[in-house]
Amino acid sequence: MVFLMKNEINRKIEKFLLGFASGVMIAASVWSLLMPSIEMAEEQGVIAWIPASVGFIIGILFLLWIDHITTKIKKQKEENIQNSCKKKSMLFFAVTLHNIPEGCG
Repeated sequence: MVFLMKNEINRKIEKFLLGFASGVMIAASVWSLLMPSIEMAEEQGVIAWIPASVGFIIGILFLLWIDHITTKIKKQKEENIQNSCKKKSMLFFAVTLHNIPEGCG
């Protein structure tokens, strides 16, 4: 899909694609992160939905915070001259952010 959309895309198509991607990510987090969390909490005798809910809410707040920061960086980037160092640091930041939910183990 990316290769078909070289220039700016229609706003409605962008919203559709972002909605689809967020649905896929929510499904992945439910089956890969939340369900195992609920099962582990049950095994430990804790109310099963509390750790999963707290973690999910913290994740939402973290992503909102990251969105706020990246929006500021993008605005600063548009105001300043773009250089390769900023591009590399944003790529590094994006890859790191993507891998945070997977954890260390």
